[in-house]
Amino acid sequence: MPSLPMPITDVFVALADPRQTNKVQHSLAETLTVAVCGILVGADTFEEIQAWA
Repeated sequence: MPSLPMPITDVFVALADPRQTNKVQHSLAETLTVAVCGILVGADTFEEIQAWA
């Protein structure tokens, strides 16, 4: 039986987050997922990723 693909967010969950916890609004996994998806749809800059998101 074929296995199901892993959600992209799960790939980033194991990464250590070096940011200061009291200054964080979004999880690192969610932020990286949005960045990767933005790049996949053609965004080349942080501003384009933000506009797409």
